[in-house]
Amino acid sequence: MSIAVLKKLTLIGEASEKNAIMAQFQSFGMAHLITLSEQTVEQSADIADGVREALNYLVAAPLKRRMQIPSESIALPDVAARVIQNKVAREDAVDQIDLIRARRRRLKAWGDFEFPPLEELDQHRLWLYLVPLSKESLLDSVELPWKIISRDHKNIYLVVVAVNEPEEEEVPFQRAHIGPNSLSRLAELKEEALVHLEDLNAERESLTRWILPLTLSLNEAINAHELKLAEQRVLDLDDFFVLQSWIPEESLSVFEQWAEELPVAYQLESPSLDEFPPTLLKNSDLIGGGEEAVSFFQLPGYRTWDPSILIFFSFSLFFSMIMADAGYALVLGSILAVMWPKLSRGSVTSVRIRNLWLSLVSAAFVYGVMVGSYFGITPQDNNILSVLHVLDMNDFASMMRLSIGAGVLHLVIANSMVAWVHKNDWVALSSVGWVMTIAGAFFLWLSYMNVPELDVTSAFQLKIIIAGVALILLFSGQRKLDSGKAYFLQLFDGFSALYGLSKAFGDVLSYMRLFALGLSSASLAVTFNTLAIEARDSVSAGGFILFALILLLGHGLNFVLGIMSGVIHGLRLNLLEFYNWGVKGEGYPFKAFKKRGESKWNNS
Repeated sequence: MSIAVLKKLTLIGEASEKNAIMAQFQSFGMAHLITLSEQTVEQSADIADGVREALNYLVAAPLKRRMQIPSESIALPDVAARVIQNKVAREDAVDQIDLIRARRRRLKAWGDFEFPPLEELDQHRLWLYLVPLSKESLLDSVELPWKIISRDHKNIYLVVVAVNEPEEEEVPFQRAHIGPNSLSRLAELKEEALVHLEDLNAERESLTRWILPLTLSLNEAINAHELKLAEQRVLDLDDFFVLQSWIPEESLSVFEQWAEELPVAYQLESPSLDEFPPTLLKNSDLIGGGEEAVSFFQLPGYRTWDPSILIFFSFSLFFSMIMADAGYALVLGSILAVMWPKLSRGSVTSVRIRNLWLSLVSAAFVYGVMVGSYFGITPQDNNILSVLHVLDMNDFASMMRLSIGAGVLHLVIANSMVAWVHKNDWVALSSVGWVMTIAGAFFLWLSYMNVPELDVTSAFQLKIIIAGVALILLFSGQRKLDSGKAYFLQLFDGFSALYGLSKAFGDVLSYMRLFALGLSSASLAVTFNTLAIEARDSVSAGGFILFALILLLGHGLNFVLGIMSGVIHGLRLNLLEFYNWGVKGEGYPFKAFKKRGESKWNNS
């Protein structure tokens, strides 16, 4: 729930021990290397392409053998070659089957026949043509022998007898290319291809027992390549080499134990103000779904703050307000229950997505109960569900206050965190000014909504707004005030910052979409229920079938739209409106120099 504190490591070792020390440092796996050497680092488009391709093919197999290290003494390159050969042959077999099926479809209208030998027709051939019904009158102009085989709603199937392919002037129609095989022969070829495909699938399943050895081989190839690249990034000084890296502060004890066993000297220091260390977010898997969204959109800088936990919970809240139905939440929860075992066995990312999904479902269900919507049905009075129905979606004024209040709170938190990050600098007062201005304007609006004849000019909230604007005007700049010109430019920066007032107003109003989308989702659910009931009551025979179809298709469509709207707009409000106010500066990710599969630091 924070950004890891990093230390800058400078390590010196003997040049003769460079390879061994670098290999050990890769096994240590907790440091982000800093490039010191100015030599051009060799790049490679990919490592062990054949092994990677073979491994991906085997991992995608629907049926797999037990993970093991086979006892056969077969070189892994030969195994990879066999896998690639199987892959190519299988793709060819699938293409052949598709081609046969396409030709059978085209040939079906012509019937099951074989072309006679040329000797039987005195060296004449049969030429097949598709004649559109609209051009049937042109058949009278064909002087060569011809015969109509069949016709359908679109074409006439014509056979023309000629020694050579007729010219377009002789037969002004489109040739039909159906191949040399009859329907019966194509059926035989299809069966042979299906049997061949089954054999290839069985071979693929058998080869999956090599997944583990191929994985280890691929890891070794990647590790060796990354070690070679890392060796080119250190600084060579005749008898010594110098390595620099960033190390998380909490892993220093492990590093010190590692360094005791090697002939190296090192120094640890905090990053200076002119240095820009990478960003390493630290979040538990329970609420790490917010970090996945943050890392995908824009990683915060090292000296900012980690918004992951706030985005985790605010995204859940916004999603629930947009879906606004407890019944839909239960359906989404049922899908999660089915996917739970698979997501739990996956990577750290899949586990975090699983937990975020659970949070979305839980928040959507609670909010759906609060607004009293169960597939668009509102609970009757005098039961437990009606007691829990505390929000009225049709109370536009209250729902507007709730949506805008959520936006104001979101932006107030964003500016508060910016102020906290810059707590040792006067510029923090500018963010405090934004907090006062946004919050003061919101409470002034609430007061006016409750008391329309309110004297705005004497309201306490207006004084808060004026004080906030003054802080923005005076402290938005970050100049050194050592001259009259600097004071003027500082004031100019403040006036420039005040242009953000319109942006703040627009961003707060953007949160109205929470109410609008939630209301539209609830209204559509009610509408589909009404249409289903009217269809059932208006049709004597089959009314229940129409009732069920309208409910199934209507609520299915509304459910999908609710999920799409909740995800898209929920993330938008977090990663655009909120991010623009709360996260200043973009960072780059911490990438540990580590052996694949052996890192002691969770840098997923």
